[in-house]
Amino acid sequence: MFKEIQNTKKILPEGSVKEILQAGEEGVLATIGEDGYPYATPLNYVYHNGAIYFHCALTGHKLDNIAFNPNVSFCVYVDTELLPSKFSIKFKSVIAFGKAEKVSGDEKKEALLALIHRLSPDHIPAGEKYIKNDADKAVVIKINIEHATAKGRTN
Repeated sequence: MFKEIQNTKKILPEGSVKEILQAGEEGVLATIGEDGYPYATPLNYVYHNGAIYFHCALTGHKLDNIAFNPNVSFCVYVDTELLPSKFSIKFKSVIAFGKAEKVSGDEKKEALLALIHRLSPDHIPAGEKYIKNDADKAVVIKINIEHATAKGRTN
């Protein structure tokens, strides 16, 4: 069902998917809408308990698309460096495929706290206060990863 990486020289060792997802802070979520067009959204995320979590507003294009079709892909890339003399770039990347779903209750709170610890480690008390008082003003989406590949150029 999922295609494998064609350039086998760029396949990274086993364990790289988790390593890259843990190292990244931003990724690009790709969804498909009722109109048949793909929609790619850059966003912050956290890799937590083997899944990808992000938060967003209560309504919007990506939520409409996920409600229409929960199948998504998510791309993360890290450690980039231009290599002008080689007409190339160093990088490590992951493309993950899975199903997106809204989470609630304790899982939502845990995911929001994981996001705060990952992206705002110097503001934990303020983040905890936000979760307590305003968590209902955000939606948290979990991507259950079904397939993921890691590739890169490291020299």
